[in-house]
Amino acid sequence: MDEVPNNVNANDATVVDGDEVDRSPLAASAGQVLCGRYRLRALIGSGGMAQVWSATDTVLNREVAIKMLHSHLANDENLVARFKAEAIAAARLSHQNIVGVFDTCTDAGRVAIVMELLEARTLREHLNEHHTIEVVTTVRIALRVLAALEAAHRAGLVHRDIKPSNILLCDDGRVKIADFGIAKIDGNTDLTQAGGLMGTVAYLSPEQVADEPVDGRADLYALGIVIYECLTGSTPFQADTKPAIAIKRLHAKPVDPRRIRAGIPPELARTIMCALERDPDDRFSSAADFRAALLNGSVPPTTVVSTPMDDTGELPAPTTSFARSERRWLLPAFVLFLIATALVTVALLLTDSAKEFSQKPGTTASVPVTPESARLKITEAVPFDPQGDGRENNRTAALAIDSDTSTAWKTEGYEPPGFSGRKSGVGLALELSARSTVDRVSVTASTNGWSGQLFVVDHDALADFDPSSADPVGQLENVSGPVAVDLDGSKAVRTGDVVLIWITDLGSATDDGRHRVEIASVELAGTPGA
Repeated sequence: MDEVPNNVNANDATVVDGDEVDRSPLAASAGQVLCGRYRLRALIGSGGMAQVWSATDTVLNREVAIKMLHSHLANDENLVARFKAEAIAAARLSHQNIVGVFDTCTDAGRVAIVMELLEARTLREHLNEHHTIEVVTTVRIALRVLAALEAAHRAGLVHRDIKPSNILLCDDGRVKIADFGIAKIDGNTDLTQAGGLMGTVAYLSPEQVADEPVDGRADLYALGIVIYECLTGSTPFQADTKPAIAIKRLHAKPVDPRRIRAGIPPELARTIMCALERDPDDRFSSAADFRAALLNGSVPPTTVVSTPMDDTGELPAPTTSFARSERRWLLPAFVLFLIATALVTVALLLTDSAKEFSQKPGTTASVPVTPESARLKITEAVPFDPQGDGRENNRTAALAIDSDTSTAWKTEGYEPPGFSGRKSGVGLALELSARSTVDRVSVTASTNGWSGQLFVVDHDALADFDPSSADPVGQLENVSGPVAVDLDGSKAVRTGDVVLIWITDLGSATDDGRHRVEIASVELAGTPGA
């Protein structure tokens, strides 16, 4: 499916590329009620497979988007089966960076998916208007997309068509992935027409072009191309025809983006080039790894610090548009950059003066000493299960902080290590006696190769905290023994009165065949009273 410009109103969010109009006798029209419930209001987009309408859910009295398969395709049983199966799969994903799927229904030959309707514009529209995007904004968009992909891949769902027109920049500052319309359950057989390429040519991974097995790393490749385009103004592979563009990535290596835009940080350029490796085994193995690479040095520290996030970790809500929001982020970044530059200059001058003074006979100079990190007092351990019933063996949580490694708090037992796609993780919140800057987290836990993330938040924000949309201060990867994570190099906020150990993979199964993590001891070091 080659990409063509979309004709969707900039204030409507659910987007399908193309400009085809279904004119068959079964074609929908404004005012019709679909499935006895959804009153169609206006056509907001149309593509090769489906139309998208804005509609009113007359039962719940809310506005929705209806994606309706073209009537001439509704007799294709395989296509309808795929259409419904993918809708059901996407509906399992409850994530604030993914457009929600509410329902699927069939009415008089019309097959439809009911989705979240948002006020947004696509990244494609933004790029068409601005050509390129600033580094900090590009990285922040990519982090939100990766958070969504991490959730989708954990549930076994591969999007297969990540591109700017499927990335929505909401008017309230959120970023969402739309249109899992050609997604597939990882490992399932494709229900697609023979010889058809699933995805948009400019963003296809080499394995898609070569008709080889596809997993989540294809999505990471496509996102690498999106980031490349945001920063340079063009996709990395150019040719006269779309088949030539597709084939070129099988043989040619992308040009380093810094040769096109010199201001791209070197570490970010290396991250992009890693995502664009021809062999999936040479790319990032997961969305989490890609996120970690972006967070660890892809953006200059002054830029990251000067771009505040709200309590949910989302992009700041713009006043009227994403473009104005972007300017609002970048102005403070520039001001703080100037301040930081001035402070560094003063520090260098003072350092030179101190050296000169200390070298004069008969003089002494006192050198300020930074106190070493102190052990932080943990007052309480509370299980954190926002996507479940709110409880996770709460009665034994104190065993994680009792200084006795022979006792431990355990998560509940789960059948698969990835929580069956029902939730993205569970955690243990460690409440501190005072708001502190956390420098180090030491954990003694089970040795079954579990993984997770570390966050530092304020207690008042914990109830609404969504780890999938926030930037972790540290990573716990394949833990197989006592581990200590130094946070002082983290770009994320590490000051607060709660440290959250967020478990995203439960590791290998225990003797009873279920997957769980045990945390026997936690020690925190940092500066209290921050």
